[in-house]
Parts: sequence; structure tokens; C-alpha cells
Amino acid sequence: MRSMRPVSTMVLVGMWLGGFSACSSVLMNTPVSKNADGWVVTLSQVKEGPDEYVGEAAGVTPREGEKFIWTLVTVKNESGQEQTFSYEACLLSGKSEARQPLIIDRNAEVNSAADGSEPFTPGQERTRKLIYKYPKDQRPTRMKCGEIVLPIPGPR
Repeated sequence: MRSMRPVSTMVLVGMWLGGFSACSSVLMNTPVSKNADGWVVTLSQVKEGPDEYVGEAAGVTPREGEKFIWTLVTVKNESGQEQTFSYEACLLSGKSEARQPLIIDRNAEVNSAADGSEPFTPGQERTRKLIYKYPKDQRPTRMKCGEIVLPIPGPR
């Protein structure tokens, strides 16, 4: 008689992985890039959730009626001189007011907060996670970083 353990283990692993995929929903996964004022900003990903951020010191969750929108943004200085980029100027908007990022993360293996503004030498590029609190019943349609407007296409 053969053991049923491998089958039950596969079912358990499948349920576990399915639970993780239910924690977030990808809204956009195709990079969009624009440039202005010596900057190139690329929005690579936008997703709903997870609705918890656990950083080095503490965890953060959205209030009732809100969710977290996670974005992946790459910024490159294409000017010939050092410039400072403010991630706090990257506003996420849709039907309601524009929102500033609640969390700016270094996009490393371990969650680690980054500064709201960083100096960039010519040609330097960095990728950051920008996490926003957003109304649960709404969906963002664009990100605006200064003069750069990056559309977030709706579902097809």
C-alpha cells in the first residue's frame, strides 16, 4: 500500500501558495517610461496588496476602507550634473485626490525604508518600491512625478 503523504503535501502546498496569490492583485505589469527635466522615470509594476508592510522597526497597515497599492519605480538621472529626486513628489491618482507615498522602500530582499529624496550622479539609476494608502473601492489611473505623467491602464 502506498502512502498518501505526497498527495496531501501537494494539496497543502497548493493551498498555501494560492493564499499568497490572493493577498495581492497585479494591476499593471508592463513598464511605462517617460522623461523630462533630465530624469527618466519607469513605472514597472502596480499591484493591490498585500495590506501590510513589515519594515526594520515596525509594521504598517492601512485604515479601514483603505488598501495598499504597491508600485515599482525606477529613476535615472540623464542630465550631465548631480540632481536630487523626490519620491514624495510621485503622486498616485484616480477618481479621488492625488496621494503621496506612505512608504518609500529600497526594494531589497529585506524591507528597508529609503529617504524621501535622494541625490543622483549623472547616469545613476535606482529602483524603489513606493507604497500608497488608497481607497478600497477605487483604482489608480496614473502616477505623476513632477512633470512626468505615467498612465496606469485599466483592465482589458
